[in-house]
Amino acid sequence: MTVTGSLVQTLHRINRQKADINGQLQRGPKLVAASEAKLKAAKDHVLATKDKLTKAKMAAHAKQLQMSEREQKIRSWQGKMNAAKENREYQALKDQIAADTQANLVLSDEILDLLESIDALGVELKEVEADVKTKQSEFAQVQKQVTDRRMVLESELSRVQAELDKAEAELSGDVRRDYMKLVSSKGDDGMAELDGKCCGGCYQSLTPALLDRLIMNQSIACPSCGRLVYQNLHR
Repeated sequence: MTVTGSLVQTLHRINRQKADINGQLQRGPKLVAASEAKLKAAKDHVLATKDKLTKAKMAAHAKQLQMSEREQKIRSWQGKMNAAKENREYQALKDQIAADTQANLVLSDEILDLLESIDALGVELKEVEADVKTKQSEFAQVQKQVTDRRMVLESELSRVQAELDKAEAELSGDVRRDYMKLVSSKGDDGMAELDGKCCGGCYQSLTPALLDRLIMNQSIACPSCGRLVYQNLHR
């Protein structure tokens, strides 16, 4: 390729600007998706907490009903025990009442635990519902910021692309074809500034002949990696 190092330097600068803008444009939807995922997770947390709360209330209700039914049986057995005429019948009813009374004591503790769990889940539900509102606000804010930023970036990209088109118009023939092929495959990484006596892309040493051409404000293709190498003469 025969092209001035100054032009390659300009092309490299503009291509890097273009790549940076495109990178920012690509990050925008990722930021929105990440914020949306957080919102979804918060909503899922609300649903899961509501489900736990519903199940805890159903379990407490079922145990309270079971306890009530058992208390009715105890009262019935107490009436039968008072009317029992035989000691064996009396003792059997007494044992049954004692067993069910003990079972209800255990059931009472279980109900108490469930009621405490229901209270805790109620508090948790308020917290996670508040978190959803926060995440909704954050999501809306991210969407707006990304949308506003995209408009600015797209305008800047148009300006940079016009500048790039103008610079690329100075290339012609095989030089233009080879440059376009290089940029198509490597983007802004298809060019590199001279680093000492090495290619700034692959850091392979360059021959004295190639270095002389760079000093004369010519660009060269690195024999090792194929990048267009230029020397920054403005330093």
